[in-house]
Amino acid sequence: MSDTVEETARGGEFEEEFDAFYARTYPWLAARAVMLSGNRQNAEDAVQEAYIEAMRRWPEVRTCASPEAWVTTTMRRKLSKDGRRWWFRWKPVEMAGTTVPAATTATVEETAEALAALRALGTLPPRQRQVVVMHSLEGMSYRAISAELGISVGSVGSNLNKARARLSLMLDVSPELGRPTERLLTRAPEDPLTAALYGAAEWLSDGFRPEARDGFRPEARDGFRPEAGNGLRPDARNGLRHGAHDGTREGR
Repeated sequence: MSDTVEETARGGEFEEEFDAFYARTYPWLAARAVMLSGNRQNAEDAVQEAYIEAMRRWPEVRTCASPEAWVTTTMRRKLSKDGRRWWFRWKPVEMAGTTVPAATTATVEETAEALAALRALGTLPPRQRQVVVMHSLEGMSYRAISAELGISVGSVGSNLNKARARLSLMLDVSPELGRPTERLLTRAPEDPLTAALYGAAEWLSDGFRPEARDGFRPEARDGFRPEAGNGLRPDARNGLRHGAHDGTREGR
């Protein structure tokens, strides 16, 4: 088999593999991005750029212990980088009114609970919202959050306590968290606030699921062929939208 034929065959294999990865992970990643940023457009931009970066580096990313964790971390970093430009202008947002896709299979009660959690989350300052989502929803430890955000462990705890206190008051649930080092991986009966956030994330995820079935934007995969170096042809970058380049947006 010639090098060209082998390269094309392998590129097709990578493309199918990436498609499956995207379809499986996009709904939950998009939901978390909306909850982190409070803005659907910013969230979708960060998610799109994270997947483009993963696609360009797929031969490397696919061998990671958790490709999903790689894309999630990339998404959070892009949101944080862009967020620093507008945090000083922050004001409470109506997150439930940012045209988020409604879950079509949810009950009236589930929708009401999800919207209440999103509205409450939208009242938090950006740092508090980041910390509470990363800890209570994503299950990250204080130390991991500290390292990623570049703040002290004490600051993580302070922001988390303030966020939980406000959310608990607005949602009328207990603010009790447990030991400071506790790592919340799933919803727990003794932590109704995490249950409320997780329920909102599931509701959002269900709303984003049809977009995942549509597949990754075709123009973003132009040149999806592994080569030496980053594993893709340079023209794989042609799919960046909104003036993005190499995973970052211009003019923002």
